[in-house]
Amino acid sequence: MSINKDNYTNPSLTQNISLSQEDIDFLTKQPIKFIEGNFADYMWGGYHLYDMKGLPYDENSRIAAESWEISGHRKYPSRLMMPNGSIFTFMDLLNEDSRLARLILGEDVVEYFGQNFPILVKFVDVHKHMSAHLHPSHASAKALGENDPGKEEIFIVLDLHENAESALYLGLKDGITRKAFEEAIDKEENILNLSHKIYVKSGEIYRIPSGILHCWTGGSIAVEITESSDLTYRMYDFRRKRPTHIKKGLASIDYKHVQGTQLEKECRGLWQPTEFKGLEVVKTHNALRVERLVADSALSKFVEIASRQNFEVLMGIEGSLEITSLNNTWAVNISKGRSILIPSKAGSYKIRGLDKENNNCALRISMKIPGSNGEH
Repeated sequence: MSINKDNYTNPSLTQNISLSQEDIDFLTKQPIKFIEGNFADYMWGGYHLYDMKGLPYDENSRIAAESWEISGHRKYPSRLMMPNGSIFTFMDLLNEDSRLARLILGEDVVEYFGQNFPILVKFVDVHKHMSAHLHPSHASAKALGENDPGKEEIFIVLDLHENAESALYLGLKDGITRKAFEEAIDKEENILNLSHKIYVKSGEIYRIPSGILHCWTGGSIAVEITESSDLTYRMYDFRRKRPTHIKKGLASIDYKHVQGTQLEKECRGLWQPTEFKGLEVVKTHNALRVERLVADSALSKFVEIASRQNFEVLMGIEGSLEITSLNNTWAVNISKGRSILIPSKAGSYKIRGLDKENNNCALRISMKIPGSNGEH
């Protein structure tokens, strides 16, 4: 039977946090699965994320533009249910107790990035054009007095909607001057006419630097990985009557950055092999580490992740996978469209593909710790 999405996104929250040792063990000694359906209902979204996650919906369900998979951000914080049925936000749990934050996130993460969850990972369904927008740098956000930090993004295209445009406008065309761009803004013209256009394909990876104008057109289902920030400055919104942020956007745009085909080349990412079989990595330019686990479905073949010290997020992007602790104290499965957080103290693990007909892949997302050479 179809039910309204609000049953997933608006559980009643327990007001007072009081955790027993059993609760702490539940949160730290095994992977954390959050309540599904943490959707942002922006007008450019659709309903594909319900289908990808296997969640029921009907004509009364709100649009699902983004699924904030694991979020410590106040706008759409992830929620989880404790063994006794109490429901807490992830943000509140981390802020409640620095010891718990260290057990979940890792000593190094809390030391360098604080108790708040430092990243934000989403599945995104771009059913219609987004706005033409940009995200400020850390320095610009601070100068403008924002509460959130600046950010850059990693987009990994998973699928394309049939018969859709599926394009990314990235930066400005070669030769477009600052004067021409600002005149178009003043005249409220469609600034996509001045932007460099890329028709995207499934599997492609794009880094979106801070200060760079961009717009995804309808047709792409993707993973978005960023630092924990919701700062977006809309510069043009196709007369949809949402607020724009022209003054802040003009103060934050990076005119000195390369544009056009050179920018496209710089922002395209590729999976690169590592010394560990089944583990690939893509280059990032901020504190995020983004890797891909490719797991064989043969029963005897595992990818082992050992010597872990800090939290990791695993997002299923293809097939189905079994994740088992090396000491056999826990085991979970994830499939495409599902995510888990593996706490710092949950130990090392191995991963095996379960789908014999398709590839079995998960994203592994963690933090680069200053002065560390990695923890694989």
